[in-house]
Amino acid sequence: MELDLRDLGIRFVFGGTAVAACYILLQHLPSKSFAGVFAAFPAVMAAAVIMAGHFGSSEQASDIALGASAGMIGCAVCVLTATFCMEHLNLWGLSLEIALIAWFFSSYAAITLMQVFSKKEKEKETAGKRNFKIQASEKP
Repeated sequence: MELDLRDLGIRFVFGGTAVAACYILLQHLPSKSFAGVFAAFPAVMAAAVIMAGHFGSSEQASDIALGASAGMIGCAVCVLTATFCMEHLNLWGLSLEIALIAWFFSSYAAITLMQVFSKKEKEKETAGKRNFKIQASEKP
């Protein structure tokens, strides 16, 4: 794969702008817990989907969005694991390590399941089109 500096620059600007905007918003919201919701804004995912759709195809953008969805499920598992471990272990470093490991494995499991379901849906769609063609050709 060839490195496209223009593509990389545009991704950097989109992602960086979204992250910076979230940080500015975080500084002005009174509830820091609620502000954490904005810290999880999928800025990088949005930039990646935009660029894949613009320079590639909708299918490539869809693949990136699917992977990002699995990563976000992993993020939820990571946060819940970190919170649980920090409350019970009282060791933030170890808790973070455990949470990151949980993120990796839950993200991997999520993308694997999503790909299995996606493959089954495509097979059903293909079979439905095949059956429609067969039925259409049998009519007088």
